[in-house]
Amino acid sequence: MKLQVPYLPFITKSFFSLPFIVVYLLLLFTNFSHAQDQKILKGKQISGTTINDEQLTFLMSHQEALKEFEKPASLSMMEIPVKVHIVKSTTSNSASIEEIKEAFAKLNKYFVQIYVQFVPLGDFNYISNDKYFDFNKEDENALCGSNDSKNVINLYIVGSISDGPLKFCGYTYYPEDLEKNTDRIFLANECLSDGVSLARQMGHYFTLFSTSGLNVSETQEWVNGENCATEGDLICDTPADPGLELSSVDDRCGYIGKKQDQSGRKRFYKPDTKNLMSDNPRLYCCDHFTEQQYQKMLYAAINLRNYLTFPKSQYSKRQLKVLAAEKGLSGQVSVFMQGTEMPVVRNGNMYINEKELYPTNTTYNIAVVNNQKGYIYVIEGDAERGIYLQYPKKGDKVFFKGETTAEFIVPSNLERLKVDELKGKDGKNHIVVLFSKKQLRIEQLIDEMNSIEEYLDVVQRIYTVIGTDLIPSKNLVYQKNGIQVQGIATDQQIMPVIIEYKQP
Repeated sequence: MKLQVPYLPFITKSFFSLPFIVVYLLLLFTNFSHAQDQKILKGKQISGTTINDEQLTFLMSHQEALKEFEKPASLSMMEIPVKVHIVKSTTSNSASIEEIKEAFAKLNKYFVQIYVQFVPLGDFNYISNDKYFDFNKEDENALCGSNDSKNVINLYIVGSISDGPLKFCGYTYYPEDLEKNTDRIFLANECLSDGVSLARQMGHYFTLFSTSGLNVSETQEWVNGENCATEGDLICDTPADPGLELSSVDDRCGYIGKKQDQSGRKRFYKPDTKNLMSDNPRLYCCDHFTEQQYQKMLYAAINLRNYLTFPKSQYSKRQLKVLAAEKGLSGQVSVFMQGTEMPVVRNGNMYINEKELYPTNTTYNIAVVNNQKGYIYVIEGDAERGIYLQYPKKGDKVFFKGETTAEFIVPSNLERLKVDELKGKDGKNHIVVLFSKKQLRIEQLIDEMNSIEEYLDVVQRIYTVIGTDLIPSKNLVYQKNGIQVQGIATDQQIMPVIIEYKQP
């Protein structure tokens, strides 16, 4: 194939040099590559999730409580178990473990904003069945009846999803009762990696509606937002949305539709084409939830989906003992503020100081005890000034053989750390000790954490960058006295010990 450079009349012959041609071709191929990466949904809808009367009545009964709900002052990371069911076919490829891990990494970057992380259970369930690979919604009970796990999210990854003539990327169920719910999400193979479809269904599962609302016909929400609490998606920081089609959104994600709202004042819609709960078929546009959408999902996670829990360990006590000896991590951490040990209480997978406030320039040391073979790293910081490595510094021991218990003080030069003048949101600061079975490129990881543009604290940044390597709290044992933690490094290799303290 002969490559032809288009005629460009504004360029003189002398200017049309080899360097120019190289640059031009690079731009040409870059734009082509970008166009190839743009995910546009054709032939199917993003979501087949619907709501019945019982579900709607249940959710509406929580509207007043949702209005009064305030985000807790301190949140530990809420880890939500997901049982992954992979439906296989004899003639087509099914989802790979690597693809699933990448999909969860993308998903968790959205939900880390509200301290929620989805953890796929290690024992994936493979279902070999050609009939259910090209899945029809009418076969749901036949597929799920013998495969569902209780009190976890059951994620079924199939080849395709249809309901009569309609095809979808995925669908799920809204909660309808605190005692009895359908905890299932269905996702088509080709939609697993798009970074939108799984987040969209998790949004529905945690009570979000499409930004265009519940009605199949055009939304009754007005552009000026006067009736936003009772129409559309019932959320007021998402603009009124008439429903999006490929023809109403240009390739730069701008809305080019001409629809007007039903207020009688000829107001043209200005929907958010980048919202993850929009029906925009240009999936490459969709990249965020709003503050009120996050607030609603957090309310649902704490109050409506709080029954989700990790199943009991698949290992026997004897097996756990062997694993602890071979792959275990065990340590203890104490923070001494001006020579006095900081009092803490445990909240989930985090230790919180609730009694004291530590002003700027308060001096402190961190004492670490390590009992088993592995690497130790200590980082600290806040959302304002970023994350800093406190251990190891140059000359510090990184690897511990585990033959004898090791105790050391941070910083190792016997000087003291100081509470910084800058403080995070609500005065929150964090100290995190990472016990790891593998050596980390810690400086590089910290650079990645600090390069995140969103306003995130230390805990959120750690989970964003290395969350898939962190041992879930279900595999950690917290002792009652002080900060003593044990974990087993099987699929994940890093045991986090997180401490939160506050400045006035």
